[in-house]
Amino acid sequence: MKQTDIKCLDSSVWLAYFLEESIEAKKIIEGDDIIVISTLSLFEIKKRILLMKKDPLPALQFAKQRSKILAPGQIITEKAAEISVENKLGAIDSLIYATAEFSKAELITGDNDFRGLQNVKIIA
Repeated sequence: MKQTDIKCLDSSVWLAYFLEESIEAKKIIEGDDIIVISTLSLFEIKKRILLMKKDPLPALQFAKQRSKILAPGQIITEKAAEISVENKLGAIDSLIYATAEFSKAELITGDNDFRGLQNVKIIA
């Protein structure tokens, strides 16, 4: 399997999909690629939807059903610390990027903080 067969989606992509703000997010999520998601992205999705005073349950159920969920264990957290220092990324972004690397996935995001990193695709 080549690296781009697996996509790691961060919360910005899921939120763009749920809010119908991105055709590209729709194509990826409704496509055939394997999708992984960090538990941290689930946190961010739920938090954002709660802040909008909406029910997060349908979105979370769909994201969980469509994705393989990965929690940051020892390998991911130790790699994330290195990524954070090397790329001046915050903790959650570093953990999400390390999750993508661990999964041999392309990270798909709408977050410009990831710009310039390997195997990252930034969508509008």
